[in-house]
Amino acid sequence: MADNYSIPDASAAQNQLLNEIAASLHVTTSQLSDVANDVYEYVTTGLQQETQGPASWVSYITPDITQDIRSAIKQESVSLGMTINTQAGRLKICSIKFTSGQPPTINKQVFYLRKEQVFEDIATRLSEFINSHELGPGPLPLGVNIDRPVEETSKLGGRVADNVDCGPFRNVDIAQALGAVILKKHLPVKVTSVTNCVISTLVAAQHRFHNTSVALILNHGINASYYEQAARIPKLQATTGRVAVNTELARYGEHSSVLMPTLWDHRLDRESANTGTHTFEKLVADKYLGEIVRNLITDFMDAQLIFPKNADASVLGEPYSFFTSYMTTMEDQSDDLREVGDLLRAGFNIHASLVDRQIVRALCHMVTMRAAKLVAAAVAGIVRRASADAAVVSISGQLTEMNQPYVTCTTDTAQSLVLGMGLPAPTFNILGEDGYTVGAALAAFSK
Repeated sequence: MADNYSIPDASAAQNQLLNEIAASLHVTTSQLSDVANDVYEYVTTGLQQETQGPASWVSYITPDITQDIRSAIKQESVSLGMTINTQAGRLKICSIKFTSGQPPTINKQVFYLRKEQVFEDIATRLSEFINSHELGPGPLPLGVNIDRPVEETSKLGGRVADNVDCGPFRNVDIAQALGAVILKKHLPVKVTSVTNCVISTLVAAQHRFHNTSVALILNHGINASYYEQAARIPKLQATTGRVAVNTELARYGEHSSVLMPTLWDHRLDRESANTGTHTFEKLVADKYLGEIVRNLITDFMDAQLIFPKNADASVLGEPYSFFTSYMTTMEDQSDDLREVGDLLRAGFNIHASLVDRQIVRALCHMVTMRAAKLVAAAVAGIVRRASADAAVVSISGQLTEMNQPYVTCTTDTAQSLVLGMGLPAPTFNILGEDGYTVGAALAAFSK
């Protein structure tokens, strides 16, 4: 049964709509168990040689990467990591330097890329970074991340395995293309690893939290990776050892019969740029949570059950104007919800009554809890697939820092679901906002 969200001073109509929404967004333990089992089947199907749906991509990265990193630490080595964000045209570069007996020295810098001659531009930015931080003499190993699924064609190379147009990166061997311009510019760099961001997150997590078997990214999007027994992967010929797997979790749900999207989810999907795809991501990721809340608020406004009738609705009427980061402010526990009122006034030019503020806070809480529980179910399914004796799950991404109730609900619910499967409860660790660029630098040490 859904929680009762009734507000003492609200009208009967306000409470009725509030609780109708709560009932629509509520997910039962039985439904969560179904989602966990469905995710397990989704990942299993994605590892088949012939699959009709989204594939789970296998990486050359193995748990033995920790030995390569330990060797680099002993040799006081330096490496570079790079994250290419194809959607935002953004490039993040970091360096990691190991010094005996000291914490590693990490430098980071963000650049924005030109749309033309993008690999030339990447090499130019890389040169600027090396010179500004006085790195060298080289050759410096470079691990490359990209925000797309990667078909790793070798330990050094990989191409984007995505039908979605990603400009100059589509069907290109990234290591080969980037290596060519690095040679042209005489940079002291050698590309040694190309992976998806979630694989590098797994590397960073394993380095920081030993025995990590599952990594989860809660960011603008969502994804998860884990270590799988190679003998259990039909698309591989290997029979021993474990390898890292990118589950492409964002795309789960496109053909699912157990996810139950609401009318607000269908509206968001219909108005999105990728209608009909990334179903799960649209229910749980930072990019979409604020928009779900905005749609709920505008339904209250259409029913004239929130805000003064003469309130300026122009800003709130704009798609994606209610940022997911605002939902942190909505956790305000003060009697007058002053921070909620301040945000609505400053961000939307709306002077909200106390009841209005309570309604907005309640809507944010409903959306957060549903998302967290669904993510927990997905984690439980992946933990089951990982077959670890006692799984260690590390979480990275900006939601870990800006929405603590989300993270707490995710970890608590996942532990309960995994115990219900008859498996040991997983241990959770928080890696922080950006695990993957540092992870790329660590993956660069892979031999």
